[in-house]
Amino acid sequence: MLPPPTPHWALLDLYAVGRALDTFTTLPCPARPMPNSLSKWFDISSIRLTSLLTSHAPCKLPCPRSKPWWSPRLSSLRREYHRFARLSRLNPSPLNWSNVNSSRRTYFKAIASAKKAHWSDFLSSATPRSVWTAKRFAFGRPPQRFPDLPGASNPAEVAETLLDHFFPSKPPPPPLLCLNRYEDYTPLT
Repeated sequence: MLPPPTPHWALLDLYAVGRALDTFTTLPCPARPMPNSLSKWFDISSIRLTSLLTSHAPCKLPCPRSKPWWSPRLSSLRREYHRFARLSRLNPSPLNWSNVNSSRRTYFKAIASAKKAHWSDFLSSATPRSVWTAKRFAFGRPPQRFPDLPGASNPAEVAETLLDHFFPSKPPPPPLLCLNRYEDYTPLT
């Protein structure tokens, strides 16, 4: 599922926004500001101002491949690769399969080089604030915070091992001390 469209603030029409802000007026503040009435007044004013700004900004619609390293060349290589793949499924000849394989190699090499170029550009323009982002990208996801448990390979075994560890079963109670009556015993005094 795609994220919703968002305003493209870089393309905001500043001249039109300036003229609209000149005529923008807020509602008068409540005479006796109580917390709920002040909050309601602020919410209404904020919504009016936000809608004014978003009405002058064009929306950008993200696509599934909207990556910072994506380029029109990659789009054309992708179209070419999928075209050859469709043709090879309709007519599976060796020539079509060789075209598919060569276009696939070209497409994925172009993706790898675009990612590499974007990464080197990102690192060359890194600021002290973006160093942590670069570190997170370089090291990937953090390792699992939960240690591996010996003898537990699936979730049910992990749950059983944890339950046994934190809530051990109680040992069985000792047998009841009851003496059976024997005919040939000497009574204790």
